[in-house]
Amino acid sequence: MRETFSIILILLFFKISLGQEMTHFTKENSELTDDKIWGIAVDDDGNKWIGTGESGLIKFDGTNWTTYDKSNSEVKGSFISPIFVDSNNNVWVSYSKPNGLVKFDGQTWKSFSSYETKLSDNSVIAITEDENGILYFGGTSGLTSFDGENWKKIYLPKKLTIRAIAVKNSELIYIGHNNGLLIFKDNDWESLNDENSELQNYVRSLKFDVNGDLIIGYGGNKTGGLSILSNDKWTHMNKENSELSDNLVRDIEIDNFGLLWLATNNGLNIVTNDNIIPFYFRERGNAILDIAIEDKVYWIATHFGLFKILR
Repeated sequence: MRETFSIILILLFFKISLGQEMTHFTKENSELTDDKIWGIAVDDDGNKWIGTGESGLIKFDGTNWTTYDKSNSEVKGSFISPIFVDSNNNVWVSYSKPNGLVKFDGQTWKSFSSYETKLSDNSVIAITEDENGILYFGGTSGLTSFDGENWKKIYLPKKLTIRAIAVKNSELIYIGHNNGLLIFKDNDWESLNDENSELQNYVRSLKFDVNGDLIIGYGGNKTGGLSILSNDKWTHMNKENSELSDNLVRDIEIDNFGLLWLATNNGLNIVTNDNIIPFYFRERGNAILDIAIEDKVYWIATHFGLFKILR
């Protein structure tokens, strides 16, 4: 009871102090070159890596803004997302038009061809890493892994577009796609969707929380929203049965309080147990594209600039 009460107080604190502890970066008040932010990640040195729609990749160290594009790096496309920082502090950047995948190790840029990645169109929509440092990349042409030296194609039971990847204990691989969830366990694949389970189909985001519970965000169909699997029991939340502000959940992040931070198509949502508090940054057009958490700082990517929230 005391823990639940404390979490509720934390949620109330966020709601009360959000306006006082928030900074909004735009083209007008900073060196941000594009207000349409598609992705964000924070490396171990505190650098914020910001993916824009048309203005390249931006690094923000807290003071200085540096733009990387085809003129000074291997970032040769637009619509930069996802951005992923691995356990060795390498920054992985995916972009489109044309599709590409690059890595920055702090000194050198390296571009990976579709021949290397084993992804025929080099489209990368999701990146994650397991406990052994194996990286997984998924997109419109399947799934591959990378151990730091070698790329390996992972064969799926059917062709699908991968939207999200989560790995548990380096053994269980969860694949979110347009038609449900694919689970690799004991050298076999299991498929879950709205016909054979309680799940919805369009899985957009996946995350394991601090308790090992699986969190699923959906792509915003009429009954989308959020599903949580805990102790073999499913809990489902959406606009119709909860305070969730929108059924499209693009990103799920978990802070050191264990709170879920959701990037939805209509505002930021903070979730714990059955409590949800939505935040709206303006009267309309509140789509959140991505979230990155840096200790006590929360970075929120939108199509109307970048927000910094201090705890």
